[in-house]
Amino acid sequence: MAVEHNRGFRIVGVFLDIEKTFDRVWHFGLLFKLIDNQIPPALVRTVASFLKERDFYVTVEDATSDPRPISAGVPQGSCLSPCLYAVYNDDIPTLADQFQDWEEEVVLAL
Repeated sequence: MAVEHNRGFRIVGVFLDIEKTFDRVWHFGLLFKLIDNQIPPALVRTVASFLKERDFYVTVEDATSDPRPISAGVPQGSCLSPCLYAVYNDDIPTLADQFQDWEEEVVLAL
């Protein structure tokens, strides 16, 4: 970016910090995208097993809730979770090819 800036090009950066983004990965959608990206079926089954039958509970002082199923999200702290999140969001459209046509404005539509 510094090289392009020094050559007189405009540099545009859009940075998103999406709150709880790993918690919102839809399991069925992720598995569909793995299949759609021609990931080997054995690996898709492994990921499905990794995501299914996970529960959470809440503890406040001495009280603990009953376990509840987790139907979305990838496990936090797992080295696999960032990769799964990347696959899940891989098809978000980009505007990179259109930047050369823009003079003054950049529009980010979510």
